[in-house]
Amino acid sequence: MSGLTSLPAVDAATLGQGTGKVPAASDKTREAAQQFEGLLMGLLFQAMRKTIQPSTLFGDSGHSRSTYEYLMDQAVANKAASSGKGWGLAERLEEAWSRRDEAPKAPVKG
Repeated sequence: MSGLTSLPAVDAATLGQGTGKVPAASDKTREAAQQFEGLLMGLLFQAMRKTIQPSTLFGDSGHSRSTYEYLMDQAVANKAASSGKGWGLAERLEEAWSRRDEAPKAPVKG
């Protein structure tokens, strides 16, 4: 293995963007908070959908309809969370996580 050269560290975010820059921690925090809010919204939409009669909007087949409804719920939830028109949970999580990161660390006594 002595013939191998060292490769630069690359994470998934830089691969998707096509740039060599690593996103700032605040960008990663914002994205994680928005994804979490979108996940919770999607789960709520699914639970709410179980309480109503199925619509024939996406066809009568149970499997195809449930697939389209799931995809629609996820798209609506992700758009709402990423556009800032969600519940405001993402902003609150981001604030709490950034305060936690900025808090002074207690020295470890050994």
